[in-house]
Amino acid sequence: MDYDVIIVGAGLVGLTAALACCHKGASIALIDVVHPANSKTDNRASAIAATSLRMLKVLGVAETIKTELQPITDMLIADGGVGDVSPLTLHFDSQDFGKPSGYMVENDVLRRALLNSVNGHKKITLIAPVEVLSVKRSSAAAQVELADGKILKASLLVAADGRHSSQRISAGIEVSSRQYAQKALVTTFSHALPHDGVAHQIFFPGGPLALLPLTQNRMSIVWSDKAAAIDAALAIDETAFIAELRRRIGNFLGDITLTAPRLTYPLSLQMAERYTDTRLALIGDAAHAIHPIAGQGLNMGLRDAAALADVIAAARSVGLDIGGADLGEYEAWRNFDNQMLGMSTDILNGLFSNNIMPLRHARRLGLAAINQSDLAKSFFMTEASGQSGDLPSLLRVV
Repeated sequence: MDYDVIIVGAGLVGLTAALACCHKGASIALIDVVHPANSKTDNRASAIAATSLRMLKVLGVAETIKTELQPITDMLIADGGVGDVSPLTLHFDSQDFGKPSGYMVENDVLRRALLNSVNGHKKITLIAPVEVLSVKRSSAAAQVELADGKILKASLLVAADGRHSSQRISAGIEVSSRQYAQKALVTTFSHALPHDGVAHQIFFPGGPLALLPLTQNRMSIVWSDKAAAIDAALAIDETAFIAELRRRIGNFLGDITLTAPRLTYPLSLQMAERYTDTRLALIGDAAHAIHPIAGQGLNMGLRDAAALADVIAAARSVGLDIGGADLGEYEAWRNFDNQMLGMSTDILNGLFSNNIMPLRHARRLGLAAINQSDLAKSFFMTEASGQSGDLPSLLRVV
């Protein structure tokens, strides 16, 4: 074999998977139709759970972005309407639990750091930009023919090529999907008053509005709402948009200035019916895509990468063919966890994204009740920090 593993897709999850599998001793070919260094500017930011940060530390990535990581020191969750945010909030203070549950980082910052680490590994070969012409997977090997004439062979092919994964489609793996009647708008703004590391999530009838703290006194927003409302918010000029944002969040951050373009995208829930095929494993958005309500989309993909690395390491340790061995352990490990999280975000979005008065009162009372229970808050903080379930070795405290 030319390599142990060929990874198709050099996004955040694909880059991380290359580093994780290499850390476990595998040789990697990482290929993409676009070179990661030339990827389109991504103005989004992502929440990195505490366990995900542990993996980035082990892989040598976290140290290079430490000045760009914004700890989430507090979380405030409220139900509301425009100009009518309930005082019955759910409040998570990280000081009550000893450490931040997570960190915010801009996607472009993380991508550059991952790419620099990949470029520094002799056992990872990055081949990009290049088009995949054909893939053959048999009991003997996975073979990939590239447009530049190269033919690569490996024991295992990993699809990290996004929610429209060509590798998943060619393998005949079906997906169950649900299109929400919502879109999301993302942008970043600077503000006059400090955010103190506090993340806010306000549930409006049309969908949640998340305010996520970044370094240098900035906030990333993810505003989910009915498609027509988001289209309208995109169409108005910047002054009118800021005025509308103030109507929803108030003036607690002082003067606001947009520092990134407004981008929108449709929202959907998508789950692959299975994660494996002959010498093939799906990770990241190729396997699952969920509503951003919990901010866990990237963390799901990072867990996939860490779990797959463990399965590969276990096979290598006893001399097994890592692609020919049963990949059922990876399938069982990750599919169940991801299905449960996808279902949870779907239920939460349905529960909070409406204006049914009795349900609205129940939501507010429920948030207040959870806020009074240390046990309930501890449970949710454990989930948010990624410490629940059977963790891959790279995510555990050493």
